[in-house]
Amino acid sequence: MPPTRAMAVLSVLITTTLTMTVAGAQQSDSFIGDPERGRYVYRSVGYCGNCHGWPGDGITGTMLQAPRAPSLRKSKLDAELLYEVIRCGIPTTAMPYHGRTAYKSEPCFGLVLADFPTESPPRRGKTFSDKDIAHVVAFLQAKVIGRGEPTFEECADFYDNPNASACRILK
Repeated sequence: MPPTRAMAVLSVLITTTLTMTVAGAQQSDSFIGDPERGRYVYRSVGYCGNCHGWPGDGITGTMLQAPRAPSLRKSKLDAELLYEVIRCGIPTTAMPYHGRTAYKSEPCFGLVLADFPTESPPRRGKTFSDKDIAHVVAFLQAKVIGRGEPTFEECADFYDNPNASACRILK
């Protein structure tokens, strides 16, 4: 199969896998994290808000040239799948991988970097530890997923500052 066709097939398979909800899945200890540390990693280490926005809505990203991201507020992914998406990203899309060992010593979706064409490897974002990935998952589950429209209170909490410029439009 030509590399571009193989990458297109891979993208469809990964996207399909990641959009499925694992019904009744139990959260294992490896996915338990601290939501406050996760907020810090989301905001200041991974720069997730550049694409997903401070509220995770996929609209209010802080970098105008950044790609628009899916709304995390509407996500149906469980902790295990969130962890995998953050760790491995989604190849052939704008979602980068953040796991330090992703595609290197630990395969993602059964693949390593050598499995990708040299001209289109998975995008690498700011990398962080597996524990910090678990913290981001905890933050998303506690403060983002399942929420409606962003509120002033959420904004003030996210920035630790009710006078943050991002919060002005919500007053």
